[in-house]
Amino acid sequence: MAMSTPYRSKSQRGATLIEALVSILIMSLGLLGLAGLQIGAMTFQKSAWSTHRVSEFTGSFGERIRANPKATDADYQYTSNYTTGKAATLTKLDCRTTGTCTPAQVAADDLADLLQKAQASLPQGSMQVTGTIANGFVVTAMYFDKDFRKSDGTLDSSTACSASTTGVNWRNCCPTTAAAPDGVRCRRFTIIP
Repeated sequence: MAMSTPYRSKSQRGATLIEALVSILIMSLGLLGLAGLQIGAMTFQKSAWSTHRVSEFTGSFGERIRANPKATDADYQYTSNYTTGKAATLTKLDCRTTGTCTPAQVAADDLADLLQKAQASLPQGSMQVTGTIANGFVVTAMYFDKDFRKSDGTLDSSTACSASTTGVNWRNCCPTTAAAPDGVRCRRFTIIP
């Protein structure tokens, strides 16, 4: 017995092919959307990683300040601008092991260690430390972010800190003394000894 194929009108011929093509088009648009989300997620992940690294070595620096109670405010000041700090090579004395360090020398070692970690861990990294022991130190990490761009594709600039800057804006603003060029992000943390 021969099987008969169901009758299709001329208007229905090729309908399955068109449905398949429309399905592929819809699926392709969905995959493109997922790719865009993935790129955005990677950008946020990189920013989170940088903030994590900064908080990590800032926390270590805070412990070092607390371990040196005889140091003065001036011992822990490092107010160079971004460009100078990025190129600086502070020498560590490593005198802690011999026990012959003065509080100022310990502080100089702590600052050298902090700057070296910023330079090694962050792209074109630099640091700035301001404040006092009584009111707390503000540690500002600065680093170049090639993805920090405006909608027209040019490098964006970080917001300059002012006396009225608070909250998340304070954590992400750059001090005017840092003279941070376009493309540089700042992350700020307060250390209270």
